[in-house]
Amino acid sequence: MNRSEMNYRMNKQVLYLVQSIPGDNAPTKHAFAISDLLVKCGFNVHFVLAGIIEPSSDAISSNYDYPFDFPYEVKFGHHQIAIKYYERISSSFSFKAFTRCFDQIQPDLVIYYGIQHKLAKRVLDHCHDFNVPVIVDETDWFTPKFTGDLAAWLVEKSRSKRVAEVDRLLDGVIAISPFFKKHFDSLYSSQGYPKVFYLPPLNRAGDSLSDPCSLEGLKRRTITKFVYAGSPAGGKDSLTEFISLISNDAIPAITQPVLDVIGIDLNQAVSLMGNIARSNKVHFHGRVSHDSVIKMLQESDFGILFRTPDLYSRAGFSTKFAECMSNGVPMLCNAVGGADLILENMIDGIVIPDLSNQALLDGITSACNLTDHELTSMKRAALEKALELFESDNYIDSFSSFLKSVLSIRN
Repeated sequence: MNRSEMNYRMNKQVLYLVQSIPGDNAPTKHAFAISDLLVKCGFNVHFVLAGIIEPSSDAISSNYDYPFDFPYEVKFGHHQIAIKYYERISSSFSFKAFTRCFDQIQPDLVIYYGIQHKLAKRVLDHCHDFNVPVIVDETDWFTPKFTGDLAAWLVEKSRSKRVAEVDRLLDGVIAISPFFKKHFDSLYSSQGYPKVFYLPPLNRAGDSLSDPCSLEGLKRRTITKFVYAGSPAGGKDSLTEFISLISNDAIPAITQPVLDVIGIDLNQAVSLMGNIARSNKVHFHGRVSHDSVIKMLQESDFGILFRTPDLYSRAGFSTKFAECMSNGVPMLCNAVGGADLILENMIDGIVIPDLSNQALLDGITSACNLTDHELTSMKRAALEKALELFESDNYIDSFSSFLKSVLSIRN
């Protein structure tokens, strides 16, 4: 690297505007993993929160890996319902918080993640007034559906409108999935912006195994252990049919399937799925620490992810999908045109064509009929692909070039 490139990489400031409250969750891990990469590319990262946070929230006093700003204007009391809805619609307080941080940090680049339409438009206009480029960390795109929660519907509708109307006007896009890469590349071809960088979910330190050879040959197994980590209560992921099938002792396989579910406990599962959740083939572990999740993944044979082929499943890329593969755990999933596109069927994972009972049964049977040697080979192949796709060090040079091209737009 020559001196001019080193100077480019030093002392650049990024203001990262996020909607979700930080914590031990997938959005925080995702944003911090990208921040790790930004630091490796020579940037200093500062976060600011958009949205609503209760004054008593633990988030205000927590320590984070990066500076995090919780402006007082968005800390509403429990009974201020009207002003909370006003903020969800207008994002006025969030914009004031952003501009104050903008003046303080004087960023070279602004990234936003998960924010709403009006806030995104005002942020874009404000930044361009100061010749500061804006890029979006693009991770999901939902078709808004009203399910009785007005607040959630308003937020989801606004975010969907942002993706469709504002994000296409930005200087750059960090696209988490092949779907988003293709979508924004088509806009770049026709209108000359935004620039697009495909960046699947990245691991942070300690989230993955480092060497495929560390996966020793399996002992002779009598069960095949599946694992699911996520939020089935949100309606995105389907588990009921899978549980029903593995509870049938008549599955024609040399090993018997069992399932660990991380994220909901048994009572929540029964409320969501009925008595099928009481199957002795399934264990519900509730919410556990991130370190515990990683340990449970490493002790499993397959991760599972079953989603309907809707917009959200094509546009998004499950963090747990990446975490499973990064710990030598191949995925059993259905084809939706999303994360499943990275898999080579029966080599580093198993992809079934749809969610019919027959397709699910075929997938379960294929997994359970793998010999110990075949499963070890598949686990190693999954880890090898993960080390290629999900490790931030592999993206330092290409991401630096992308950022340099984005910064040059406003200079």
